[in-house]
Amino acid sequence: MKSTILSLLLAGLAAAPSAAAQEACVPLPAGTPAPAQLLATARARLGTDLPADSVLHYRAATATLMDYQSDRTYPPFFSAMDQGEAWYDPASGVERSSGSQVYPGTGPAALPAILSSPTASFAARDTMIVPATWQHGGVQALRPLNPWAVLREWSAAADVRAAGLCTVRDFPRVALVRQGPWGEQRLFVDPRTGYPVALAQTEPHYLWGQVRVEYVWSNWKPVGRGAFPTTAFRVVDGAVEISRTMGEIELAARAAAPGLTVPAQPDRMPLAHWTEVGAGMPMDTVRVGRDAFLLASRAYTEGAVLAGDTVYVLDATLGERRAREDAAWLEKLFPSNHPVAVVVTDLAWPHVAGVRWWVANGATIVSHRTSEAFLRRVVDRPWTLAPDLLEQRRASSPLRFMAVEDSASLGGGRLRLYAINGVGSEGALMAWLPEAGFLWAGDYVQTLREPSSYAQEVMAAARRAGIRPERVAAQHLPLTPWAQVEAANPGASAAVAVGAP
Repeated sequence: MKSTILSLLLAGLAAAPSAAAQEACVPLPAGTPAPAQLLATARARLGTDLPADSVLHYRAATATLMDYQSDRTYPPFFSAMDQGEAWYDPASGVERSSGSQVYPGTGPAALPAILSSPTASFAARDTMIVPATWQHGGVQALRPLNPWAVLREWSAAADVRAAGLCTVRDFPRVALVRQGPWGEQRLFVDPRTGYPVALAQTEPHYLWGQVRVEYVWSNWKPVGRGAFPTTAFRVVDGAVEISRTMGEIELAARAAAPGLTVPAQPDRMPLAHWTEVGAGMPMDTVRVGRDAFLLASRAYTEGAVLAGDTVYVLDATLGERRAREDAAWLEKLFPSNHPVAVVVTDLAWPHVAGVRWWVANGATIVSHRTSEAFLRRVVDRPWTLAPDLLEQRRASSPLRFMAVEDSASLGGGRLRLYAINGVGSEGALMAWLPEAGFLWAGDYVQTLREPSSYAQEVMAAARRAGIRPERVAAQHLPLTPWAQVEAANPGASAAVAVGAP
């Protein structure tokens, strides 16, 4: 009888490609088990209640989409590729992961061992276990890829209720609901097999305001008396952000596992994105010339220049909090009331997260012509979960955009912008202060420890513009003699000569 009811419901539900399709839900049929029973069945199907001397061990490869810092704001995006292993203790909920990463141009590089509990994250350094506050938000974003951890946390929650029968991945699933850190979470359990299928929630986002996040588990493999998915995904606004493929999955003796004990935590670590952590770091100023300063913190350096009657902010990183701190410094450095223009040198998401606050305050945004469409998306995005200043002032805060093609002269020539225009820096700008002999390289001089194609493209652009800076700084580079950039890239002169238009 139950299978007949499900078949009829399935036929009547609209197809939904996403776990978040709540409009494809109907009331639960009579006889549906209570939430506690559904969760108990799911734990039994997955075999999460292990003997005291056993833990779960698996090896996996994880691809994390780098859409926020690829060379274009549209697909294809590159991925960071991690390979490693994890140990999970269902009794404590602690998972320990370690491995290596391949990133464009680097790797495989060893990753630190990370331990995560439901409320905190730690890094294992030799024999020490230290809080990983900076990484905690990202670590917690990975935890739901493990459905054993999800079931443990849902089973311990006191507010779980059933909300309906929803079409998820083509079939009807019972939607269990509870309050998560940012609002309602939905766990979709298949009533026929007892397996969890997906988890959905809305999360805050430092650039987009909020995103719809779904975790999907599939391709199950027997392990012990239960099962574990060999594939798991984090899907953000309909696009796969993280894809994990499990290889070896087994139960292991607890004695064979590395340490799975974490310090006692009286409180939850805040689930802050690393951009929020970075925005709270102390900031100081470094003078680079007359009415020209760097605004430097450990997370990001930016610039501020008074040219003519306008203050030009060189990049707006991290978000609203950093933008407010920048504005406070501008009031100290340039006390009179000046109009503000923000020069956006590239479009990596953390590099432009302060743009909305400046637009809300009437600033003009100056960037390469290819940046306009993306920056309009950033400005036009509604922030509904936690409206920011721009959302509150939207009716009176249009985007004022100044497009730069190859170059632009601002403030009577005191500030000049040039397109870097290398193979890896198309659409990026650099800023030149001729009076100070200073070049702002945006994000395109990142290291002087070894030759860099980015730095060589900046050198080529400077040569094309007919300038030789005395000093240079960038978002991740302190004020540095230009000669050190040349010394770190000894082959750049020949490359410039060949590549110069």
